[in-house]
Amino acid sequence: MTHVVHPGDRPEGRRGFEIVLSTNKTNGAASLVETRQGPAWSGPPLHTHAESTETYFVVSGKLIVALDDEIVELGPSSMAHITSGTRHTWATPPGEGAHFLTLHMPGGYENYHPTALQAEKDNGGPLTQEDLFKIAAKFDWRPAGDKPHRLTPDGRLVLASEADDEAQRLREEWLKANGGDAAEVQRIHDDGFYEKADQDA
Repeated sequence: MTHVVHPGDRPEGRRGFEIVLSTNKTNGAASLVETRQGPAWSGPPLHTHAESTETYFVVSGKLIVALDDEIVELGPSSMAHITSGTRHTWATPPGEGAHFLTLHMPGGYENYHPTALQAEKDNGGPLTQEDLFKIAAKFDWRPAGDKPHRLTPDGRLVLASEADDEAQRLREEWLKANGGDAAEVQRIHDDGFYEKADQDA
């Protein structure tokens, strides 16, 4: 069945992620998510999808991507096609954010975002790392490695608990070198969230 989706037709977004095309519109074949993130932003923990492929397409800005043991920078109109089982994550560099699209085939993973959003509302506040990992596991998402790692804005994989502080430091250094005022880097979770994850993993 053919579908047209206008911006106002999209479900509620979560932390910069908006579902453009959901799997229920494609009979499970694919889903498309639009993401806008500011500079110096460390994305999700390094992870894999066992049953789906994922493709990043950069509309504007720059996206740093970890693909197994390789770190690449994607600019406008660049893409990375990620096969199932590949360890991957992403970040934005200190001086530039990214607007990018993520295609999942087959679809289904995109439902993690509204499910986690509803769970946060039901909980009356943020969830724990363990809670989010349990939700993500239902949508073909698994953390990679013994302890969660995230990508820094200069392309290094560090313990998840260290990534936001590194992002803040790199953003401050970039702003100082380029004549700007330091601004707080957007964090995915509250302070201390990943410390417990590092200890429990």
